[in-house]
Amino acid sequence: MVQRILFLHGAGPQPSDGGNPVLEAVRRQWPDADVVAPGLPRPEDPDPEQWQEAIGRAIRAIPDEPWVIVGHSLGGSEALRFLCHRIPTLLQRVVTVAAPCWCPEHPEVEEQGFALPSTVGRTLADLEIVVVHAEDDDVVPPAHAHCLSERLPSAQLVLLPSGGHQPTSWTDRGLIA
Repeated sequence: MVQRILFLHGAGPQPSDGGNPVLEAVRRQWPDADVVAPGLPRPEDPDPEQWQEAIGRAIRAIPDEPWVIVGHSLGGSEALRFLCHRIPTLLQRVVTVAAPCWCPEHPEVEEQGFALPSTVGRTLADLEIVVVHAEDDDVVPPAHAHCLSERLPSAQLVLLPSGGHQPTSWTDRGLIA
């Protein structure tokens, strides 16, 4: 049973009232879990090193108990990038939701230091990873989910028919428990 979920939001303006649909769906689906959702620095103009430092601080604050990362959009790809350098103990699973794949195959997305290392597939091969993406996402096209699943061959790919950039229907599929 998951006791703690670390939720990492995406880039762009963040709702001041905690109204992130993905975060709220996680809280509804796993009401007994302690959901930690730290604010990541400068979401409107994210800096890759600042995000990595903030993610590291959030992970170091997690007690020794089973836990999961749910990363939405840039929060998902940055979680993967962080884990390429250090995989914490008792991390059970990573779920990325609408995460971009920063690579040359997607020139429409500026890399700006957020690229995953070329060794990502080997480095994270033993980690349970679920890549969730809606086919109607007009912010991060579904081709990014296919790119992530190619770069992470051990990951489970879950394509949803709808949900846009903030899909929530994946939460009832038991992908965390």
